[in-house]
Amino acid sequence: MSDQDPNIDYDKEEERTRSILKSFRSSKIVWPIAIGLLAMIFMFSYGFDREALKAIQWNPHTMIWLFLAVLMLVARDTAYAFRLHYLAGDKISFWRCVKLIIIWEFSSAVAPTSIGGSAVAVVFLSNEKLGTPRTLATIIYTVILDKFFFLISIPIFFLIIGPNVIQPSYTTLDSIGKVGLSLAFFYAINLAYGLFFAYGLFFNPNQFKKILVFFTKLPLLKRFRARAEKLGDEMITSANILAQKEWQFHIRPVVLTWIAWAARFIIVNFLIIALIDNISFHPWDQLKIFGRQLVMFVFMMFSPTPGAAGFAEVFFGNFIGDYIPQSAALIIALIWRFLTYYVYLIAGAIVIPPWLAGIIKQKREDRTRLRAENPEQK
Repeated sequence: MSDQDPNIDYDKEEERTRSILKSFRSSKIVWPIAIGLLAMIFMFSYGFDREALKAIQWNPHTMIWLFLAVLMLVARDTAYAFRLHYLAGDKISFWRCVKLIIIWEFSSAVAPTSIGGSAVAVVFLSNEKLGTPRTLATIIYTVILDKFFFLISIPIFFLIIGPNVIQPSYTTLDSIGKVGLSLAFFYAINLAYGLFFAYGLFFNPNQFKKILVFFTKLPLLKRFRARAEKLGDEMITSANILAQKEWQFHIRPVVLTWIAWAARFIIVNFLIIALIDNISFHPWDQLKIFGRQLVMFVFMMFSPTPGAAGFAEVFFGNFIGDYIPQSAALIIALIWRFLTYYVYLIAGAIVIPPWLAGIIKQKREDRTRLRAENPEQK
């Protein structure tokens, strides 16, 4: 007998997969690259210093620290792959998880709002025979883990370093300007979002659903009622799965989450050490550079462009301008964005089309087999 679910509408599943494939057409890759390149051209036209580029010495010191920066990129993806492998209950091989992480990063960078990175993640994980309940639990759990990395780390860095962790010009609480107030606003939104979802996942998923559905009674939100009910049901399913785990189960994914994000942000530290001769190696200065990236990433979360293309390149120097000259900031920003963003666009463009084509082929085979075993089913 077939192990396929006879209740699955394979025509709709294939149509859904095809719609996702269309969302990854070449234009979705071209736009963020074009925006980023335009931003870099604008910056280079106003602040590029040829002498600064010539001053970079491509000596063993530079090459070693550039290699370490690339190594941190590998460490980040490795940590994420191990986290997915662990949360999947070892049902997906580690190397398969590496491939899926690349797809996830790509989809998060270019997928339209109507589909979104998490929606695509549901598709690719469900096609790894993980099962829909565990797929939903994995995705919701990882989103909360990532969110709480920022919610916890930003206050810690603010308490240790003070207002200067926001921008170079902020030395006291009285000096905090619009950037600091904007950070507080964005942080409050993330805090409310994170706490609400954590409440639903770990404490009361049924009440979480009731609250979501309640808000859809408002005139402007009525059209989201079906989505709210679906998300509420998914939260209940995910919470029931995680409720069966011992508390020790959560240690590894939390540790891997912090390793992944720490590796991502320390890339900039290593790039600065590689390309700036007089940079301070003092832990205090390196800690400030790391903390400023946390702050910048919060702003990147609310950028209207895909993957914060353009925004990140332009404002990179504003956050760490007291450690690197503006001319060098352009070069470092370009390398940084290539390693942490554009490399996923390239890798995803290579990996995703054949992967999704394989899914469509498999669904056709499943549909044909199901209809052969159940001729009476239309």
